[in-house]
Amino acid sequence: MKPAFFNPLARATRDFAVLLYGSRASGSSLRLLDALSGVGARGIRVANESGAGISVHLNDANPTAVDIAGRNCELNGLGDRCTVGREEANVLMYSASRMGLKFDSIDIDPFGSPVPFVEAAVSTVRPGGIVALTATDLSALTGRAQASGRRKYFLALWRTDFPQDVAARALTAYAAIRAASRERGAKPVFAHVDTQYVRVYLEVGGSARAADDSLDHLGYLAYCPRCLYRGVHRPEDGSSCPLCGGELRMIGPLWLGDLFDAALVRDMLRISDGLGWHQRSKVLGRMLQEVGMPPYYYSMDRVADFLGICVPRMESMLDSLISKGYRAVRSGMHELGLRTDAPHAVVMEEMRRLSSCRCAA
Repeated sequence: MKPAFFNPLARATRDFAVLLYGSRASGSSLRLLDALSGVGARGIRVANESGAGISVHLNDANPTAVDIAGRNCELNGLGDRCTVGREEANVLMYSASRMGLKFDSIDIDPFGSPVPFVEAAVSTVRPGGIVALTATDLSALTGRAQASGRRKYFLALWRTDFPQDVAARALTAYAAIRAASRERGAKPVFAHVDTQYVRVYLEVGGSARAADDSLDHLGYLAYCPRCLYRGVHRPEDGSSCPLCGGELRMIGPLWLGDLFDAALVRDMLRISDGLGWHQRSKVLGRMLQEVGMPPYYYSMDRVADFLGICVPRMESMLDSLISKGYRAVRSGMHELGLRTDAPHAVVMEEMRRLSSCRCAA
């Protein structure tokens, strides 16, 4: 058994952290708590690459991980901007004010669900600061394990063809609800989903008004497994699919507002371009286009499989929907994700029309 955990597959999420904290700290100082730091991979990269105005407190309850994190700080010459501690994360956060510790950002990256740490994080970060939450229990957050999602997050989640969106919006909704119970608001400014995790960055407001505003962005999506219809649902809309009459599945409550702050993503893209991080820039460019779009996308591969057709070319779908007067962009959540405000029937019709083949029954 390894003495401490390091995940090389999480490089993308560490890259985005460098870009986001670098953007937030531009021209000012920023104090980050990496509350479950492990060997310090993310926190040290942020201190090393996001600007001289950033200082990081690395914390972990594992003594071996703490020792390795301390040595990593020394090896990177960060002794003046990184400190290392060994505390249970919740104990540290809840006692921070008594100890005179103030954090502009708090990063929570546990094994599995961040639920045990959410209230402490949103209560401790300074108003206007950022709380970043990572969850690896995607089966619960995407609806593959409904009972688990209900137990952990108190949400009704179902399988869809846009699981990454559901996961990010479910985690955001849970955090907003927990923050509201402490009379604080929580709104997302950035989100990233991979095959192993979902990660959301939340700006925390310090008032009851901010809490109310966050709760106003929560609601339900309706999803029909018979025809794949999806849309924002209100109680008065009924429980039958408006297209095929099938039974709708209610998903939520979810965060239905934007997941991305346009100004922040634009600045992250500028920094990424300057570093030559072309893959990250490509994803950020797509995310920027998604601002103001519906809170769901179409996974073209899954929808095509459902329809028994070959997957149309993404560019053809985008051009066709745009030519008809609709907005349509490629989603940063999924390589074959199409986000559009076109009616569901139009999307299905265009996918059938533009497909080059029909699959055998």
